[in-house]
Amino acid sequence: MKNLVIKTVNLTKKYGDFTAVKSLNLEIYEGEFFCLLGPNGAGKTTTFLMLLGLTRPTYGSAWIYGHDVTKNPLEAKKRVGFVPEVPGLYDDLTARENLVFTAELNGVPKGIREKRIMDLLEKVDLKEWADVKVGKFSRGMKQRLAIADALIKEPKVLILDEPTAGIDPKGSEEILSLLEILSKNEGITILMSSHLLHYVERYGDRIAIMSRGEIVAMGEPSSLIKGESVIELNLKEIDNLLVSELGGIKGVKEVRREGNKIIVLAGKDIRKEIFEVISRRGDKVSGVSFAPSLEKIYAKYFKEEKA
Repeated sequence: MKNLVIKTVNLTKKYGDFTAVKSLNLEIYEGEFFCLLGPNGAGKTTTFLMLLGLTRPTYGSAWIYGHDVTKNPLEAKKRVGFVPEVPGLYDDLTARENLVFTAELNGVPKGIREKRIMDLLEKVDLKEWADVKVGKFSRGMKQRLAIADALIKEPKVLILDEPTAGIDPKGSEEILSLLEILSKNEGITILMSSHLLHYVERYGDRIAIMSRGEIVAMGEPSSLIKGESVIELNLKEIDNLLVSELGGIKGVKEVRREGNKIIVLAGKDIRKEIFEVISRRGDKVSGVSFAPSLEKIYAKYFKEEKA
């Protein structure tokens, strides 16, 4: 069984009458790629600030490798690297100079400093850019350099706040693939926040969906998707017999008609069975959409968060 790395018990943060994080209970294990998913304002960044000892919880507790982040913050911080949404890099310094500065702050001995820096630049695919000023880097390159910067002190935990924000799909894939390697090959525990469902669903070992400071769903992507599914059919013509036949498919919980649409609520993905019915009848379908439960849950709370 893997070691418990991060634990929170009823972790709560209030600002006056506003509760940013409410009774957060998490257990994250060594080498796990854990994703905190939710829109802006859901409480993700506040959670990170409490874990990093940068803001005190109103009540509740949090531990990193058994060290209370409030009572013993320095010991907890020694084991954590942090990558904020906007990295604190110096544009007028080169990639190497930025890392040298961070290495000096963290007391990395001179004898191993240069090798560690070049190894990290190679790991984040920036070795050829070592002596280029960071001001010339793209946002994706800066984010990869920020990851190298956070790894300078060889942390056991890496916390990243929206690391793919504002980065194109190719750059995002590069960052997430790098994090996956750090997690799977090097045993570094990754705790990452994001509002992008498709990325966390693909890379996360476990996902916690946050809404208004609370966890509303948590688990492995596959287990979350095993719940209800919604299939929406756009048809040119609809009759009651079609509605009845779709309702008779095993696993269907509800069928309803909305204009030229049929909405099917099921306990699993039954698109194949639906298409068999439609094909046999010869109905003309102009469009189909499918939302597994994870997407449905997230869409529901995302909509509520913006309201």
